[in-house]
Amino acid sequence: MVLAYAQCMLEAGLNPSEHLYVNCIDIDPIAADMAFIQLSLLGIPAEVITGNALTLKCSRVRYTPVYYINGWEQRRALRQKVDAMKEVMARLVV
Repeated sequence: MVLAYAQCMLEAGLNPSEHLYVNCIDIDPIAADMAFIQLSLLGIPAEVITGNALTLKCSRVRYTPVYYINGWEQRRALRQKVDAMKEVMARLVV
């Protein structure tokens, strides 16, 4: 589904490397490895977790190379700060 969505973005003239961030989790290490390889080769920034999505127990977390190249770590940190500021402002207005 992620790859089909990335293809739709390309067809719409958007660059998935710049406008798409993917978070994947799978309990099977081989499936997680395959997802990591495929997303890495296609240039999609992603966090790939080997773990259980129901219990949230994780054994391995990896980020694709494009995640680091395009600065997604900083983007996510900034997004968290903006969301926190919006929450504070919303409480002040009420």
